[in-house]
Parts: sequence; structure tokens; C-alpha cells
Amino acid sequence: MGDGSFQYSLQALYTGIQRKARLVVVVFDNQEYGILKEFAELEKTPNVPGLDLPGIDIVALSRGYGAASSRPETLDELAAAYRAALAVEGVTVLVVPITRKLKPLIG
Repeated sequence: MGDGSFQYSLQALYTGIQRKARLVVVVFDNQEYGILKEFAELEKTPNVPGLDLPGIDIVALSRGYGAASSRPETLDELAAAYRAALAVEGVTVLVVPITRKLKPLIG
């Protein structure tokens, strides 16, 4: 999921941890509600305030709920972190930085 949608579902980590779920969550972090920006463009209402999400520490939030979490910066680090997450009996959150460049929803 993206970092924007993660803000809508953060409490699900708590449920997963309480239920002792084996779960790996990959969060693509571009520090914005990208899909909402794209909808705003589609509806010809650009520059909607409040859609940028700079400085949210998803790793710290995840750990605060009791999940293992890391922010791999390279593909090799991501592959290693994912393999390690598969071996964890519990919830792991991997935060993957991505570009802010989005493609239009239509056209």
C-alpha cells in the first residue's frame, strides 16, 4: 500500500499484532496522498492542500504498534528484509521509498 493509504489503516497493525498474524506489509513511501492528487487533477481541482505527507516516520509508527519495521534503501536490502520478514512470526512493515512522479489516471 502507499504511505497515504497506510494512514487510513494503521490500526490494522494493532489487530494483526494482537491476533499474532504472520503478515508482511510493504508501504511505498512517496510522502504524499498520490491517488488523491491524481483524483484532484482528474476533477480539475489541482493543488488541494493537505495531500503532502512529509516527515511521517512510518517505521517508528509501526514499531510503536508492536510490529517489526525497517526502511530498506536498495533492492538488495529490500530482498533481504523481505526474506527476513517471511521468517518472523508476527507483523513486519517494510517501508520502501519511491518517486513522487505519478501517471495520470486517464489518458
